[in-house]
Amino acid sequence: MSGRGMTGGEEGEEVVRKLVYGRAAQSLYATRTEDKRRSRGGKKGRVHYRGLHDAVTEINWDFTRFVAHALSVVPDEVYPRFGRLFDYDLRQYLLLGDSERPREGSAVVELKGKLQAIVDATEDGLKVERHGKIWRVYPPRENWHVTVSRPNAHSWTVHVPLEGYWVESEFPEVLARTSPDILRSLQKGWLLTDVMPPRESYLYVSFSTTQAWQLPATLADFPSDDVHLGIRAGVLGSTKMSIMWGVSIYGYAEELSWASRLVGEVKRAEYRSLVEECKALNGDSVALITAFLGDGILAFFLRLRWLYFRVGNEIVYLPTESAVFNARVAVERASEYVAFVGKVTRCAKVRHVLFVAYGAPGKRGRKPGQKVACQWLGLYAPVAGALLNLVMVTVGDEYAYIYARIPVDSAPPGWYQRALEEGWDVRVVRMSDREYYQIPQDSLFEHAGENPELWEALYRFAVAKAQAKPAARKLVEELLRFKPAGAKQE
Repeated sequence: MSGRGMTGGEEGEEVVRKLVYGRAAQSLYATRTEDKRRSRGGKKGRVHYRGLHDAVTEINWDFTRFVAHALSVVPDEVYPRFGRLFDYDLRQYLLLGDSERPREGSAVVELKGKLQAIVDATEDGLKVERHGKIWRVYPPRENWHVTVSRPNAHSWTVHVPLEGYWVESEFPEVLARTSPDILRSLQKGWLLTDVMPPRESYLYVSFSTTQAWQLPATLADFPSDDVHLGIRAGVLGSTKMSIMWGVSIYGYAEELSWASRLVGEVKRAEYRSLVEECKALNGDSVALITAFLGDGILAFFLRLRWLYFRVGNEIVYLPTESAVFNARVAVERASEYVAFVGKVTRCAKVRHVLFVAYGAPGKRGRKPGQKVACQWLGLYAPVAGALLNLVMVTVGDEYAYIYARIPVDSAPPGWYQRALEEGWDVRVVRMSDREYYQIPQDSLFEHAGENPELWEALYRFAVAKAQAKPAARKLVEELLRFKPAGAKQE
C-alpha cells in the first residue's frame, strides 16, 4: 500500500500507523530497506538503513573530528572551552558516557525507550489523530506522541520528541582576527536562512538542525558565554534516522534587535533580495556564503561553478560569472571563518564554495579516475602568524604567477609590522574599493625554502591549479627544486 494520495480518513490513518511502526523498527534494529530510487551506481536494490546506533556513532565521530581539527585554527587561549563544549557537555552529558556507550539517563537511552514502546505497540496498537496538516500518533499507556507531517507529495517526516535534555554551556570567540563588520555580514546570512533572531518575549537567537557540522559553523558567528544546547527529537527518515539539535544563544537581544522583523514572508523577501543583489555584483558576498551554508543546494550540476539557493519553494541560482565573483570576495574577506569551517567540519558546502571561487579540484569536481592532488585548505599560506589567501595569475599556457593577500581591515593587529620584521616583501594594493596587503611570489618562495609548512601550502596550491592550467606546472617544477627538509610532498 502506498502512502501517496492517502492523506485523510481511515486509509490515511492506516498509512501513517504503518509508516511510524516501520521506521521505528528500522531505527531501533538497523534493518535493511528497499531503495526505490536509483542509487549513485545506477542500480536499484537494498541499502542499509542507518538507525539509532549509526546516528550516534556518526555524531560521536563528528565531535571527535571537531575537537581534533580545531587545534590548528582555534586560538590556544580559547581552545579548552571549545573542546569542552563538544567533548564533554554535548557528547558525554547528552549522548555517551566515558565508556563510549549510551549513558543511563541520556537522550540516547530515552529515545531508544520510545522507539521500543512504538515497536511493542505494533501497528494495531497505535492511535492516530489528525490535526490540520499533521498527524499525532499515540503509543498505548504513554503521555507523549509522535508527530508526522508531509512536506511534499514524495516524503514524510516522523518526529519522536525528547524533552529536558539540555545543557548550559558557552562558545568562545574563535574568529579573533575577523572584523566586526565581517562578523555582522556572516550573522546576516544565517538570520536570513536557518537562524531565528531575538523577538518579543524570545530574547535569544535560536536554530535547530539535524546536521552536526552546523553546530560549530553557526556558533562561530554567534559567540556567547550563555548558550543552551539540547536534543529535541529523533527524526525518522526514509533511509536513515537523525538527531535534531536545538540551540539558544543569549546576549544578542539588543545587538540584533534590527533583525526581529525577519520572520515569514519578510525573511524570504530579504533573502531573495540578497541573492538578486549578489547576482548583479553589488550585494553582500559574505552574507551570501553563510546563506548558502544554511539553505544552499548541492544537488545540481556540481561540476559547474554555480551557486543554487532554495528561497521558500523557489530555487534561484547564480551563474558562473557572479558565482565566482561573490565566492572569491567572500573567501578573501571572511578567510578566517572559511578556514575554521573548512578545517573543523569538512563541510561539503564550503568545499563547493572554494571550488566555485578557484576551480580547485575536489571530490565533487574531479574527472573520473582523477586523483585529488591537494586538499582545498592549501588555498591559504601561513605568513607572519596569519593565513593569507593564495591567488594565481596566468598568461596563456606559458606563464603563471602566485601571490598571497589579505584585506587590510582583516589583518591581525600589528601584522604588517611583524611581517616587515620577518623580512617579508609586503605591498599595499587596491582592488575595487578595498585595500589589500599582498606578498609577491619572490618573497613567498624565498621564505618557503626555509619553512616546510609554507612550502607545502604553495605546493598543494600549484599542483591543484596545474590540473586545469598547464602554465602552473612550471611552478610545481620550480617548487620541487628547493624543497626544504621536513616538507611533505603529497
